[in-house]
Amino acid sequence: MKTKISRIIIFANGELPNKEKARALLHKEDFIIAADGGTRHALALGRMPNVLIGDLDSVTDEEEER
Repeated sequence: MKTKISRIIIFANGELPNKEKARALLHKEDFIIAADGGTRHALALGRMPNVLIGDLDSVTDEEEER
């Protein structure tokens, strides 16, 4: 059975001042794209990005391995 993607969420590098509010906006079926340092935000919210884009110069080795 295929999962329907209802939304695509793009995380970008920068500040994420309210993690709980951001987490509450996410849906289980959201397709997550992390643009470079946005990977840090997706992981902090407990979400594994479906796709990483960018040169990844803002991503730590640990984040990239995850």
